[in-house]
Amino acid sequence: MTDRNIACAQDVPSNQINALPSEDNMQKDSTQLQNSPFELNYLRERLLGLENILLKDFKKRLDEEIEGVVQELRQHELQTNEFHGFAKPQNTNTWSNRVPLAKETPNGSKGSTVGLEKSTNSADNLKNKHKKQPRPLPDKVFVIRESYLTALLEVDHMRTIYHIFACIFLILIIQSISYDYLTEGRVYFGLGTFKSSLQKIQYVFAIWLLEHAVVFVLFYAFKMWATVRCKLARQPALQSFWSHSCLITYISSQLLLGYVASVLCLKLDLTFITSSILLLESTRLLMKMHAFVRTNAGRVLAGKLKVDTSPSPNAVDATEDNEKSTHIVRLPTFQSYLYFLFAPTLIYRDSYPRTSHIRWKFVLARFMEIVAIAFAYSYMFERYIKVQFSNIGVEELSPRTFLLKLYSMIMPNNIIFLCGFYLILHAWLNFTAELLRFGDRMFYKDWWTSSYYDVFFRNWNVVVHDWLYEYIYKDSYNHIFKGAKLPATLLVFGISALVHEHIIGFALKLFFPVMLCFFGILAVSMIYLLRTFSKRVGNFMVWLTLIIGNGLLFSLYPMEHYAQVNCSRTYEHWTDYFVPTLWTCYMKQ
Repeated sequence: MTDRNIACAQDVPSNQINALPSEDNMQKDSTQLQNSPFELNYLRERLLGLENILLKDFKKRLDEEIEGVVQELRQHELQTNEFHGFAKPQNTNTWSNRVPLAKETPNGSKGSTVGLEKSTNSADNLKNKHKKQPRPLPDKVFVIRESYLTALLEVDHMRTIYHIFACIFLILIIQSISYDYLTEGRVYFGLGTFKSSLQKIQYVFAIWLLEHAVVFVLFYAFKMWATVRCKLARQPALQSFWSHSCLITYISSQLLLGYVASVLCLKLDLTFITSSILLLESTRLLMKMHAFVRTNAGRVLAGKLKVDTSPSPNAVDATEDNEKSTHIVRLPTFQSYLYFLFAPTLIYRDSYPRTSHIRWKFVLARFMEIVAIAFAYSYMFERYIKVQFSNIGVEELSPRTFLLKLYSMIMPNNIIFLCGFYLILHAWLNFTAELLRFGDRMFYKDWWTSSYYDVFFRNWNVVVHDWLYEYIYKDSYNHIFKGAKLPATLLVFGISALVHEHIIGFALKLFFPVMLCFFGILAVSMIYLLRTFSKRVGNFMVWLTLIIGNGLLFSLYPMEHYAQVNCSRTYEHWTDYFVPTLWTCYMKQ
């Protein structure tokens, strides 16, 4: 053996030396390979093929990493030079919506869930010691920050794009005025559409006031429940009966409030706009009520959030049997509750970060945008929706005509979609936030850059998504599905799709579950389908499916509505209500 072989043999354990191949065996194997050129060539081809595959894969991954690093450097440079406030360290990122529960919130206190976890006694800890606990989910954080578009419009390039759209809108107004004057000799300014859409708005306002009265009563009812519950601390059976009775009453009141708002849309024969206002406001109040009760009920049930021996008018004494000290559960004041009802958020906190003053120029600019988009909607309705669909049920609708109507409405419908986003999530919420000096303006994130649908749904409407995440997803994840994310996610999508379909169905007074199919079935499927694409292709597919989906969505509902208006039908069986009028109108023999 050579010196190299001897050195290698010294490193091998003695019990494995005999297992090593000898030089004679190695020479025999080499001779066999030389004597069999077919096996040698086959082995060489396989090795070369493996080498090519590894090199291609390595080159592809290397190119992707280099491209990603270059793009991140360019983006960081752009953010640093142009987009003020966008480039910050990750731990202090302006656009971070949540923080882990183990970390402290910006005001130096732990999250409410952390307090609840720490309030459990040692016996419960020993009991649950060997149980598998779900991974803690991050908590919502509120900080003072502007909306994405507000920050982006500080850049000259983005401000120029904003001016371009403003010019296009001005041209549309001039075109509408010219058309009305030249064809009919008068100018409408879309006032006819406003007048017809806002009929019986006084009834909606009266119902809105009554609903707020019910929501105000909830605060004092909750305070009474907490007070009586603490007084019944030494009678567990009676305390449990009282709490369960109040829970049933609370759930019944929520269902009754939603039922009354839905039925009144039918009984009063409200228009689509007035019905939408009533149903959206009722849904908002129901979500606010649940947020308040869910957050503060946890505090009362824990009973050890705040230790304080001094009396307080807004405190409830909760005496523990196994402790001699008195624990004070501080309930929120009515002022905090009232501010929460009108604040542009659905997550309850006793206080929120507030700005120092109201920027009245900012308020005026947002109000003018709200008025402008309202007139744009009037224009879109009169020039596109009414023209294309008002004769559905009267005129002949062949497959060719049907497809032409759908294709002609794709772009107008997507303009309606984008204007709706800007109207509600940017202009209106920033308008109310500025008047209330509400500091956290992250009502949406950069959803337009989403490459996957799950990211799109998280960033599209942060206000509603935060509520679904905090009070549906987290509770079902922690208490129902015990750490299983998929069923909790499907539950969130199912509830959201049903609520959207409920609002649209009662506003239009029809059952036509297009939103339920698109949002609850197709959108969930697209979440998993788009994960196989790269980010660029994924963003393209998100926009392609959004454009096609919105084009169909905002066309099918008006078609069904006008079919009900123009086609009389009878309902002989309860199943007839689930058959679209559009089908029965054109499929008659």
